[in-house]
Amino acid sequence: MKSPILGLIFDLDGTLLDTAEDLCDSVNVAMELNGLPTFSVDDIKRMVGNGIKNLITQSLPNDSDEKRIEFVLKQFKTDYASRYMNKSHPYKGILATLNQLQKKQIKLSVVSNKMDDYTQTMIKHYFPQLNFIFVSGELEGVNRKPDPTLTLKALETMELTHQQVLYVGDTRVDMQTAHNAGLKAVGVTWGFRSQKELEDHHADFIIHTPKELISLL
Repeated sequence: MKSPILGLIFDLDGTLLDTAEDLCDSVNVAMELNGLPTFSVDDIKRMVGNGIKNLITQSLPNDSDEKRIEFVLKQFKTDYASRYMNKSHPYKGILATLNQLQKKQIKLSVVSNKMDDYTQTMIKHYFPQLNFIFVSGELEGVNRKPDPTLTLKALETMELTHQQVLYVGDTRVDMQTAHNAGLKAVGVTWGFRSQKELEDHHADFIIHTPKELISLL
């Protein structure tokens, strides 16, 4: 007999929250401080997903050494700390869908490659009425997604089986994370990447609006 879906693990940036403009603004501040070309929001959407160090590495010239990467990363962090909730906001329909899921007693968790302190703060700020069972961003000493470590920790905390939980995200990293953890992957098309990327990385389901999660369950 097929197990019912009793839990969902979400990515954050590009899935629950549209954070692209704040990320773009802080990247561009760092670029301008170093006399480098700036980026569009669409550029940033293609570059995020593997943590902020990776974002900065992609933003710099290919010959940049570790010292330069760390220097510019520090500049980015300083600026982002003061603006990370300036323009960021939940995607249309996300709040209503999450509330409906909670009323249905679906357990909710978040596993993100965003730095953990920002992840914790943003979840509390934008979703204060929701009871997330497990929330984690990138932690020092723990491999980030697509490594399944934190996703498996979420599963354990939720006290559910692999068959009872779906992972929901917007990038190839999320699809890989789900499958590495032994979960079915739900790709969302309202985020930072294309439907083709989700298909190419074997999304088990693809949805176009948050409310489709309800019918998917």
